[in-house]
Amino acid sequence: MTISPPPGTAEPTRAASPLTISEQGAFWVGVGRKPTEAGTAAEAAMYVQYQIPADLRYPLPVVMVHGGGGQGTDYLSTPDGRPGWATRFLQAGYAVYVVDRPGHGRSPYHPDVLGPIEGSAPTYEFIRWLFCDGAGRPGSQWPGSGEIGDDSALDQLMASQGPTLPTFAENEEQMRRCGAELLDRIGPAVLITHSMGAPFGWLVADARPGLVKAIVSIEPMGPPFIELPGLGKLEWGLTAAPITYEPPARTPEELHLRLREAGGDGLQDCLVQDEQAGPVRSLPGLQGFPIAVVAADTSPFAPFQHGVADYLAQAGADAELLRLADLGLTGNGHLPMGEKNSDDVAEALMTWLNKRLADVEETSR
Repeated sequence: MTISPPPGTAEPTRAASPLTISEQGAFWVGVGRKPTEAGTAAEAAMYVQYQIPADLRYPLPVVMVHGGGGQGTDYLSTPDGRPGWATRFLQAGYAVYVVDRPGHGRSPYHPDVLGPIEGSAPTYEFIRWLFCDGAGRPGSQWPGSGEIGDDSALDQLMASQGPTLPTFAENEEQMRRCGAELLDRIGPAVLITHSMGAPFGWLVADARPGLVKAIVSIEPMGPPFIELPGLGKLEWGLTAAPITYEPPARTPEELHLRLREAGGDGLQDCLVQDEQAGPVRSLPGLQGFPIAVVAADTSPFAPFQHGVADYLAQAGADAELLRLADLGLTGNGHLPMGEKNSDDVAEALMTWLNKRLADVEETSR
């Protein structure tokens, strides 16, 4: 199968050649059976769409995991209709797996299985604040005006938004179960996660040691131990669901914490483990592979991304804070895979990924 750019779509030179796919398909993982009053329903499963390029240049596939109320379409195309990161990684020679987490997109939501929908429907006002704040200002990378009623890109993003699942902890347990089954099926992989999908990376790496070879966490949720009303608290640091610590922690209360000063203007003080209260517990499931915590400069998440990287590094992870602005990529918000410079961001991340994976391979020789 050969895929050419859509007619009338402005494409950069790097994407001018057609993309030839050798194999593609879809499947669900995590399919279980759950008793309900009406009979046996399918347990919350995860939809997986995959494509393998004919010119496969890298041995590790990339799994792309969306955030919050989004779905896999966040990676398939941009809100203004350009090819998304799934296509760009395929063109670079990666096999790509794009998921719809349980209860999102093509992984159907039903309250008998996932619980009642809490709260109101996603609103333009919230989505605009989260993704488009600053649109229209010089240098903004949002591909529209950001004005409700006068931004077709905002309309496209809004149309993709679904409900947020009832609690962090239950949502994350589904990520762990389905993500582990996915890697059991496809083998070692690189995980690219976004926002509220970040715990997918932390928990799947913890559940399947050796199968996660790198994590690129785009604008991960945080800061550590945050509590969001109606959704829950990241009781275990970066997750609401239990994760393995060494020495073991039987309850979150065994994690002794202190507030670390951010040391920079506009940055938030964040919690880390308190070294004075005893040995710092490590996260063994997140060791032995590179992790990028990717921060955009105009995102509402920008003030605390250092706290996510600090918490990981303190726990023994090979975590690196990648501020897009330090790479010359400015004006980005919370959805860099959907903004005007999305191709440039993808290339920067692939450069980092290829270098770090090569370093790991060289060290292991």
